[in-house]
Amino acid sequence: MLEKIIEILEKRTGLSKEELNRRIEEKKKEFSDLLSKEGAAFLVAKDLGIELKEETFLEIKDLVAGMKGVNLIGRIFKISDVFEFERRDKSKGKVVNVYIADPTGFVKLALWDENVDLVRKEIKVGDVVKIRNCFTRENIFSDIEISLGKYGKIEKAEKDYGLPSAEELEKRFLSLPERKEIKDLKEGIYEVKGNIVQIFKGKYLFNICPICKSSIKFNGKFECSDHGEINPEKALVISGILDDGTSTIRFVLFREEAEKIIGLKTGELIELSDEERENVIKEKLLGMEVVFVGKVRMNKIFNKLEIIVSKVKDLDLKEESRKLLEKINLFTA
Repeated sequence: MLEKIIEILEKRTGLSKEELNRRIEEKKKEFSDLLSKEGAAFLVAKDLGIELKEETFLEIKDLVAGMKGVNLIGRIFKISDVFEFERRDKSKGKVVNVYIADPTGFVKLALWDENVDLVRKEIKVGDVVKIRNCFTRENIFSDIEISLGKYGKIEKAEKDYGLPSAEELEKRFLSLPERKEIKDLKEGIYEVKGNIVQIFKGKYLFNICPICKSSIKFNGKFECSDHGEINPEKALVISGILDDGTSTIRFVLFREEAEKIIGLKTGELIELSDEERENVIKEKLLGMEVVFVGKVRMNKIFNKLEIIVSKVKDLDLKEESRKLLEKINLFTA
């Protein structure tokens, strides 16, 4: 497949194969060698203003935010309940989330309105599907999602391409994460325990779309790229430093999990001044011992790992004592 992409780029750009391979290697290094050569080549094509569209299929691990004309093959291993909502203009809408995986990773596809009927009539858990001409974006939890937009489509594949079963994929990607000490963390999904030693000063409250929960900006009006002009919701975002004695890591907490850890609802914080809000959050969190589950990723601005928290677990003293005893036995065995 890589050779085919390079051949296409040679014809369309006039660049030599050597120059294209050089750019592909540079792109891999830019993403810490986490991309395959095919994924890097796709991004090089994007930089050159070329959409490959139907000409190649990507592995899920190669997805990054901002891609267009993406094609994927994967197996559906989970479908959410249908969520119905009302837009600002009082029209009714609905959405369902479809979770699709290949051996390299999984991604969420949101199907809106009339496309929701696809999960009732055409596709189901266990089906292998081809997704064509979709685009990617990063959600508020820093996970990559895909969307069909106006021109994308999803259809059942003619064969299973040797993909693992839905049960295997669900076990692989939705199983309980491994507990790690901060010094041993690398990119992936993990559980960590430590003490909050710093809270960063910030806005804490951000505007998000009430339908898809994506962050939005104000350009004369609040407008979501998918759902048009909307009345925004406020979302609580807290970031700080977690220390477990072996090292430290920056953490980011969003929405319900941020509310849970401070024991306050976002609406209660809206009424406070910026200074009062910061004091309340620091008073409740500094020194707290916590267990976080989340996605560890490289923050490209600071070139350091950070954890995007998806769940704040209740501290189970019995369970923590058992884990401590296991660790002691391991070192004394």
